[in-house]
Amino acid sequence: EQQAAALNAELDKLLAQAQAASEQAGGAAAEAEAFRGKEAIAIAAAADARAEAAAIRAETEQIRFRRMAALADQETAERQLEEQGREAKANRRALEDAQEDAEAAANIISGHTLRMEERKKKADAAAEARVKLTMDVGALDNRIRLLTEMEKDYEGFNKAVKLVCQAQNNLRGIHGPVAGLMKTDGKYSLAIEIALGAGLQNIVVDREEDAKSAIAFLKQREGGRATFLPLTAIRGEELRERGVENEFGFVGVASRLVRFDPKYTQIFNSLLGKTVIAEDLDCGIAMARKYRNAFRIVTLDGQVINRGGSMTGGSTSRSAGVLSRAAELERLNGRTSEMHRKLEEAKVAEEASHRELDAAQYELTTAETQRRAAEDEVLRLQGVKNQFDMLLSNLRESVENLAGEIEAIDGRIQENEVRNAAAEQTVADREGEAASCRVQAEAILSGQSELLAQSGQLSEAIAAHKAELAAIDANREGALRRAADLRALAAELSGDRSQKEAALAQYQRQIEAAQTEIGQRRAEQAQLKAQSAVISERLAGISQEKIALEAERTAKSRAGQEMNETLLNLERAASRLETKLTTSAMEEKQILDKLWETYELNHSDAQAQRIELESVPKASRRVAELKREINGLGTINVGAIDEFERVNGRYTYLTDQRNDVEKAKGELTGIIGEITSQMTDIFGQQFKLLSESFEQTFVELFGGGQAKLELEDPEHILDCGIEIKAQPPGKALKTISLLSGGEKAFVAIALYFAILKVHPTPFCIMDEIEAALDEANVVRTARYMRTLADKTQFIVITHRRGTMEAADVLYGVTMQEQGVSKILTINLNDMAKELKIQ
Repeated sequence: EQQAAALNAELDKLLAQAQAASEQAGGAAAEAEAFRGKEAIAIAAAADARAEAAAIRAETEQIRFRRMAALADQETAERQLEEQGREAKANRRALEDAQEDAEAAANIISGHTLRMEERKKKADAAAEARVKLTMDVGALDNRIRLLTEMEKDYEGFNKAVKLVCQAQNNLRGIHGPVAGLMKTDGKYSLAIEIALGAGLQNIVVDREEDAKSAIAFLKQREGGRATFLPLTAIRGEELRERGVENEFGFVGVASRLVRFDPKYTQIFNSLLGKTVIAEDLDCGIAMARKYRNAFRIVTLDGQVINRGGSMTGGSTSRSAGVLSRAAELERLNGRTSEMHRKLEEAKVAEEASHRELDAAQYELTTAETQRRAAEDEVLRLQGVKNQFDMLLSNLRESVENLAGEIEAIDGRIQENEVRNAAAEQTVADREGEAASCRVQAEAILSGQSELLAQSGQLSEAIAAHKAELAAIDANREGALRRAADLRALAAELSGDRSQKEAALAQYQRQIEAAQTEIGQRRAEQAQLKAQSAVISERLAGISQEKIALEAERTAKSRAGQEMNETLLNLERAASRLETKLTTSAMEEKQILDKLWETYELNHSDAQAQRIELESVPKASRRVAELKREINGLGTINVGAIDEFERVNGRYTYLTDQRNDVEKAKGELTGIIGEITSQMTDIFGQQFKLLSESFEQTFVELFGGGQAKLELEDPEHILDCGIEIKAQPPGKALKTISLLSGGEKAFVAIALYFAILKVHPTPFCIMDEIEAALDEANVVRTARYMRTLADKTQFIVITHRRGTMEAADVLYGVTMQEQGVSKILTINLNDMAKELKIQ
């Protein structure tokens, strides 16, 4: 603009000079004034035309320069568009990979969740098995402890046997009762126990003198009566009948079915050597008839055929005898190690299942962390994708604008070329006219040639200044347009920068939120560590208390042993004193022993039953009668009272157990009734919802008609069947069994969709459910499946085209090489976006 102002000033100066020259030349001749004016007008017109042509040429050059700049800008914009397109494509691929990673992480989380649920069930099952085994082992240990205590206390033996066995440290030559000196298999224990009878409680001693001392001990203690078997006196033989072992149902000779120390052979031959064990009573009767009741026969279930033919039998308790108890104790001792081993294995399995559960929880946490990272990456890449989309849109718009501008510039160049040609033609015409006027003027005023020449020079200078002024104006206009374009580009760049700054601020906020969450997690971790330390301290305290209690128990056990030893010493001292007392009162005891041996009465009882005799013969006859009656009663069971107490205790225990079982049965029956009632209500409600959903789904799929679900017995909905009735459009109402194959399949599909509408699942796999449908119904099924896709993800195995067209993603398997399968994936949504298909 300054240059244009200077040129205008110089132009004004030249015009003033030209005007002065014209005024000087105007006085030469009035006649040449007209030609002069014409020449000036022609020259001015030619100068204007030349200036206009120069301005046009300058504008054309400027336009060409702008066109070159626009082409360069267009090339730059296209290059940027291509680069940004590549980056956007790479970002899109990264976004798809991130989305696939997020989906894969979600699938992995689902798998880990299922695995964790399975491992949790496994851990619960292992814990339940461990608890059950712990209870079983505890019950087994308690039973072993009970049986051991019973064995130790000689439970089931009469009072005399107990006293002798408990005092055998003070008595010489006592080996113990017969029941404690032998063992037998569980299946023979009942028969051996019945065969021995009261002989189970016979006490084996070394010599007759030892038996005598024990009998004296019992008399001193008034402990009752016992039978003693001296090893030096007892002799026995086994059964000698030949061929009996070949009889049907023969099990064995009783003495051979028990295990004992060889030194007791004569004892057990005496007790069991002539007793045969048979399988059942029929076999025993057959053997007794064949051998004429020459020996005693006992069956495995406890029935007895005595010598001479008498029979004893009835029901027996298999767990009430001493041998049964010993066999059970042996069996339980054999099982205890196995049970403890199983318990240890159950504990190891429980620990392993808990470790697997912890590992699954860790894997699930890791997968969730990976999923969060993948989701964050997806969000970041989505933001970058949005920025690329905006940038690509702006670049495309800039390229389109530059192309339009170049087209407009080409039009202006063509227009300026036409205008330039017209201006040059005008300049030629005006210069010719000016030359003609100049010749005439020279002819009239030859003296004014110098002034005219000077005027011409001034005119040329004025024309040149005008042309230069026009070029400057054109340059100014081009500069103004470029400045406007640069301002617009700067505005666009400033807008992109503001978006990036906003995205940066958002990312910074997200980073601050993540750091805040990390701080919270670290605080929670520190709190959990503190709780763990407190629990560890408590556990250490409990361990110390446990050690102290164990030490106290050990001390008390040691004190108890010392007290037992003191008691035994006192008992020995008392025994010695009692022996001295027995020696000093032997005569009195002999009388009392005779009274006991004869009548089983002690002195006080006999004194209480004393009766004045009328006559000695009459009393003797009465004594004889009583003895015959006593002999008719058979062998006296001296342990009947103890056995009654034991059986009564067991009966009471079993009665309590039965009452507990009946009570538990009643409670379980009530719970089952409540659960059944709740199941009935829930089933009724859900069946009503399903029936309504089925009716609606059927109408939507079939395009009309009606369908319903009916219970065969509404009063007993948990036990009755369900009938499906359907009426497709234009047909009668029928049960599903009367429909065609395609209609059955379509009704079943409607029922599936109705169930999914009532209880949607996260995903559903369908394997060629529409194989029996025609194309129209396949399309209906696919469209209806699409309406449910917002709540359920469907994975459909199909070969029908209608279902494939409605899918979002297609997966196929091809074999381009023999034995090498390849999976092909087509995302129809992405393809539709790229092809711009609605």
